[in-house]
Amino acid sequence: MGVTTNADVAGLMSRLRTAGVQVRADEGRLVLDAPRGAVDHGLLALVREHKQDLLRLLTGGGGGGATRIPPARPALSYPLSHAQQRLYFTQLLYPESVTYQILDVVRVDGPADGDRIEETLRSLIRRHEGFRTSFDLVGEEPALTVHDDVEFHLERSREPDFSPEHTGDFVRPFDLTAPPLLRARLVEVRPDLHYLLMDKHHLVFDAASRGTFARDFVRAHLGEPAEPLTVGYKDFAVWQNDLGGTELRRAGEHWDTVFADDALVAAAPAEAHPELFGTESRRAHAEFGPERTEALREHCRSHGLSPAMFLQAAYHLALHRFSGQDEVVVGFPVDVRADAGLDDQLGLYVNTVPVRSFPDARLPFHTYAATVRDGIVAGLDHSRFPYDAIVERASARRNVSEAPLVDGFFNIAVADTSPSPWARAGLTEVAGDPRAALPELPCLSCRFDLTLSVLEEPGSLRLELDCTTKLLDQDVVERIVRDLVHVIDRVVAEPGLLIGSLAGAVEAAR
Repeated sequence: MGVTTNADVAGLMSRLRTAGVQVRADEGRLVLDAPRGAVDHGLLALVREHKQDLLRLLTGGGGGGATRIPPARPALSYPLSHAQQRLYFTQLLYPESVTYQILDVVRVDGPADGDRIEETLRSLIRRHEGFRTSFDLVGEEPALTVHDDVEFHLERSREPDFSPEHTGDFVRPFDLTAPPLLRARLVEVRPDLHYLLMDKHHLVFDAASRGTFARDFVRAHLGEPAEPLTVGYKDFAVWQNDLGGTELRRAGEHWDTVFADDALVAAAPAEAHPELFGTESRRAHAEFGPERTEALREHCRSHGLSPAMFLQAAYHLALHRFSGQDEVVVGFPVDVRADAGLDDQLGLYVNTVPVRSFPDARLPFHTYAATVRDGIVAGLDHSRFPYDAIVERASARRNVSEAPLVDGFFNIAVADTSPSPWARAGLTEVAGDPRAALPELPCLSCRFDLTLSVLEEPGSLRLELDCTTKLLDQDVVERIVRDLVHVIDRVVAEPGLLIGSLAGAVEAAR
């Protein structure tokens, strides 16, 4: 696979990030911080071949892979990005839902200076225009307005019995027309123990924003200077809406080929369920210890797969076995901050890449997994093309209660063992960071019908399947997870096993 265009270099960067690889430039050198087994020989060869393109992308140099986002012309309002449009209308339909809000909790051991924390958060609101953005309809079209200044106050309370597992009335719906879309509360448990709760709306914040938010908070809290931002989210939104030319046309042609016929929608169930959005979820999980994890990684290395690719293929197969469908479409998120100048941005820079597969009982699993891998790689190469445009071009049946086009979602996070950025300010993150020893926080809502999340740590894997409560019973969710684990263990033990030979626990659940 040759990387020759801006989109392909951005796709290579997205592929590295999806594999949990941190990429940075250090005095002209390209540095990769990668979990064990995350970079196979093929991926490493691509990185070596396009080292200079990646360096230009990271440092903002011209040519090669760098695309500079130009400042938008001043206006009273601006269009929403493609990801924001879908989320905005969903929120309008369910105004009381808190599904699309992102909570972080940090612990303060010792006295807490509430005034200083309040001013720190105000400085972040001034720095990142997303927090100063309101959303409303202008005529029949949604639009965003960036305000020069907004009023912000830190909520404060004294709660001796407070626990981060129960945030009480703190998480509540935002008024999208009244920024800031950031809310914070300082809770005093006792004079030497406090918790800082921070809630953000997903319209202006995504999971990849957490690291930048923490670093900017700590810098501001310690009085350290920060480089000014040259563009904001509105500039990205305008640029994305105006994106065109050869690059976009080529990406559109790729997705037209992938979905040449109408894709099936909603593996379970087929009928619409408008009441499902934002409901509580059911969850089942499985743990892989050091021995099983290493066996899986060794299998992946010997078959040219990353663990993420192998696990996504197994998830495809589990959905196929549960639904009985001849084809499966699974979506996974990608960060589209690949353009130079956006790595320090907070915002909704996520796109969904769908991967379509056709399980065949006559195929060995490793052959089938290779087709899923190829679909992932090709999707990453064309990941800048908006998911909503893919859905429209595929002519898939759309329903607000079901994730359009895809049967399930897949997400993998690689645990970061580096020191938490909060630590420099004497803070400890207790919710929102996979590095922390998290309490078992309740899963209050489920954004998609079925989502498999994987946390990959140096010596273990944790798989969690979330499903809306009104869709499947708990025992069915657990059977799907058992079947998924069964597939993984059998394939690792017998690499040449045919898909049709994988009898499992899900038949009764179907």
